[in-house]
Amino acid sequence: MKTLYLALVAATRLSPSYAKAPCPLYGPIFPKPTKLLSDPAVQYAATLLDGIFPQYIDNANSSGSERFSYSVEVFSATEDLPLYAHHWTATNLPLLNSSGVTRVTGDSVYRIGSITKIFTILTFLATVGDGIMNDPVSKHLPEIAELAAQSSGSAIWAPDWDSITVGSLATQTSGLIRDYSILGELSYQLSLDGLYKLGFPPIPVDEFPPCGHSPGCTREQLFAGLGKLPPSFPPFATPTYSDLGFTLLGYIAERVSGKDFESLMKEKVLDPLNLKHTFYRKPDNALGIIPGNVNRTTWAGDLGEEAATGNMFTSSTDLSNLGRAILRSTLIKPAMTRRWMKPFSFTSDPKAMVGMPWGVRRLELVANQTYQNVHTYNKAGSIGSYFSLLALIPELDIGYTVLVAGDPPPGLTMDIAEALTATYFPTLVHVARAQANTTYGGTYTYTGTSLTSASSNITTPLPSNSTALHAKYPLTNTTLPTPLNSTLTLTVDSGPGLALTRWISNGTDMLYVSVALASNLSSEYWDTLRPNVRLYPTGLEDAVPANGTNKGGRKVAFKAVFEDVGGPTFNGTYKADCATWVGVTGAVYGSRPLDLFVFEVDAGGRVVAVENGALRVGMSKVG
Repeated sequence: MKTLYLALVAATRLSPSYAKAPCPLYGPIFPKPTKLLSDPAVQYAATLLDGIFPQYIDNANSSGSERFSYSVEVFSATEDLPLYAHHWTATNLPLLNSSGVTRVTGDSVYRIGSITKIFTILTFLATVGDGIMNDPVSKHLPEIAELAAQSSGSAIWAPDWDSITVGSLATQTSGLIRDYSILGELSYQLSLDGLYKLGFPPIPVDEFPPCGHSPGCTREQLFAGLGKLPPSFPPFATPTYSDLGFTLLGYIAERVSGKDFESLMKEKVLDPLNLKHTFYRKPDNALGIIPGNVNRTTWAGDLGEEAATGNMFTSSTDLSNLGRAILRSTLIKPAMTRRWMKPFSFTSDPKAMVGMPWGVRRLELVANQTYQNVHTYNKAGSIGSYFSLLALIPELDIGYTVLVAGDPPPGLTMDIAEALTATYFPTLVHVARAQANTTYGGTYTYTGTSLTSASSNITTPLPSNSTALHAKYPLTNTTLPTPLNSTLTLTVDSGPGLALTRWISNGTDMLYVSVALASNLSSEYWDTLRPNVRLYPTGLEDAVPANGTNKGGRKVAFKAVFEDVGGPTFNGTYKADCATWVGVTGAVYGSRPLDLFVFEVDAGGRVVAVENGALRVGMSKVG
């Protein structure tokens, strides 16, 4: 096989490299860092930002900071207080006849535009769940069922309502156009004479929407308008941004629950999370940062029936608390959160994907380290004089909140997010490595006199009575030496995960055995191996209850990836150098995986032992 591969490479004049990078499993490559508020590196990162924002934004002559206010927070799922917070009040705010706050704090209320969609999805999931995502919308909304029945049958001019599902609305893959009349309708933005001069023809008056900004559309008018709108694409063909989809999601939640959506959001999200400065409709002006006239800034604007898509108001503290709650799965089950925090479709940018309704970016976690990536789940918003961003990074359990009001430079929210990423990614990687090495790094050795299971403390007998097994693998000696020569060493290096640098099981070098089994190599090739074994957190844990003098603790599972990094590497069209997900649990002994490592952690958070699933030998941490 190797000869064939090398011949093909030569024939196509492509030169393979012989320095494979470790290929981690998708997800966290280290245990998520904790106790961040007290960590010196995290504190130093905040100090750096305290110098950056005043120098380059607040007090910079070129930024125009006298014309806008903003709030920034960095938060962690493991901390109740922000890792970093910064607020700036526009110096010209007193000149703008503002009826809102005069100094911006974490409780100052901004409009957030389309970040409303995150509140809407969370309300939907907390109310309805995600079990109906594959249902057609027509099953839950009679008005849509009627539109489907009345459809002309034209694929170009009528949406395929029977194929548009609830999930397609949430993931921006319904194919519906962006909006009916609030956004995009040119007759609301320009005079008809102006449109005629631009080349648009006169059309009958009844072809214009009868509603939009003023007056707003009623529910009946909105559904009547939906009957006139053509699709952009067939359902699930490509992601296309649609505000209408979230209006329909709100209607579906109302029909399933029997309650209006504003009440649902208050009951399911705002009250449980104690979000006292978050509002579905406009709050009292005195709570808000209002950079001018309430109408010109859109502070006083209301989206009416389309409120579920972009009408909300919140503060940086409340938005950070929402992000924390999502990362913690406070309101919905963890499995539902994991389904929610996944990409659903691709975009033309290979680093950008679309979720529900997240914009997902794949970012390099460690500079110049192949395959060490994380994903940010972002939602941006803009409405009138307000610009906003919520970003969550589940692999690190952190997030950002950026809220801006006024007349900022173009792209300010994203520029701030870039600065936060450049500061906190290397910091948190450093902290995660250090914590992983302190907690899990070291040498583990079998110190007992019998073969036992560290997870159950029950003696595990040898399979000496298995006739079929002995027929294939005759056992000449079923007595194991005491004590066993079993030990392993873990460390954290520049690569991903916990590096298993030494692994002896009863005198056998398991680094070579495990990689050979994973690579399906016969023993004649073992001398060519460069084994690389790394452990990655699975998120699976069991509590160990207190018992007598044992104060309890927990058991934490890691998954090992067995790789031969000495062979040729070649990134072709189909040949993949990083596909370790295919080989998970590729070697099992007596129904237990060879790639499973279970650590025992005491009540004080100290790792005291580890056991390999297949080998069934508990080894104590000795150094």
